[in-house]
Amino acid sequence: MTDNYLHQSNNDIEYYKIKMYRSNMDSIPAYPLPSGYSIKLFQENSNDEQKWAEITTAAGEFHTVQEGYDRFVKEFLSHKDHDLFPERLHFLLNSEGKYIGTAWAWFGELDGEEQGSLYWVSIIPEYQGRKLAKPLVTTVLNKISEYSKKCFLDSQTTSWRAINMYADLGFKPYMNTEHSDKAWQALSKICHRNFLDNEQ
Repeated sequence: MTDNYLHQSNNDIEYYKIKMYRSNMDSIPAYPLPSGYSIKLFQENSNDEQKWAEITTAAGEFHTVQEGYDRFVKEFLSHKDHDLFPERLHFLLNSEGKYIGTAWAWFGELDGEEQGSLYWVSIIPEYQGRKLAKPLVTTVLNKISEYSKKCFLDSQTTSWRAINMYADLGFKPYMNTEHSDKAWQALSKICHRNFLDNEQ
């Protein structure tokens, strides 16, 4: 999952899974954080696993914080590269030090090639719409650029607001998925931009 930061499923668009990609990591735009906000990296023995679960649950990805915590343990703590967490897992904090968002600079395979992956972008609902997502995501993209020349993400059509943002940040539709034509036609309509002019 990539974009829980606006994880608002609705009846405006049919649900399809989609992918987007950047063929290079050049020209990552700069979006400074609004005053009072900051970004920090994962720290061991600081309860950051719990904070991740709380954020993603608030963003609508899990029914309970425990479910989110269990997912973190299963997917990440047991991962062979868990030693990378302090470099790759980012948190967004408000002026009072409250954890309000998160995103991973991770990796995965696309077209048989290991690439950087923008992963699990989540911002809690009360802080959505405050111009925080682009600074968080571009910070993560700059981290990915340190170890990969390409990047991709997984999402779904119901997160069309986030998909619109990713397009602003240089991501293009990846068409080698099931129902990709239908998905991107629907996204072009609801986002008022012709994604199919930028397809792979």
